[in-house]
Amino acid sequence: MSYSYTTAAQLPVSLSAIRDHCRVYDSSFDTQLTRAWFAAALDIENRTGLLLRPVSVEEVRYGLLGVDGHVLEVGPVDLSTVVIKQGTETMYGWRVDRNTVEPTLCIYDRSGWDHRLDYTITYDAGLAAIPNDLLVATLELTAHHFENREATTEKPLYAVPSSVWSIVQNYGRAKV
Repeated sequence: MSYSYTTAAQLPVSLSAIRDHCRVYDSSFDTQLTRAWFAAALDIENRTGLLLRPVSVEEVRYGLLGVDGHVLEVGPVDLSTVVIKQGTETMYGWRVDRNTVEPTLCIYDRSGWDHRLDYTITYDAGLAAIPNDLLVATLELTAHHFENREATTEKPLYAVPSSVWSIVQNYGRAKV
């Protein structure tokens, strides 16, 4: 099983908003701020299962059993965009179970499926707008990464603000 983003990652907030939060007053640190944002966003995305920006996702699953009962890896998912293909052939006889906590694929007609082939699942996922509290947590973590990008010791010099993890644990599958 693997998945990848098939569209370029975009900053869902402006660099000027990130600069403002980090108290940077010109563009001389934009590269470092962008890197810090993506590090913070990836951490929060991994903890919550929520993509903080809209992207197209491609997952590869092996065989019928790899697809049937599969929970889509990242979200929130635009369910109208889910497509399953084997090679160039679009697959039919499946649906997304909307009665589960997370979008789960269900095969109801197994006749066209092969246990020995790879299937590619594509869909659009991600938040159209980041909720304000999650945006604050991401900005705080971005500032932490930016301000502590050179610090290396066996013990942390500066702890991540506790508000970051208390906000993040309210979302998705966050395990802090």
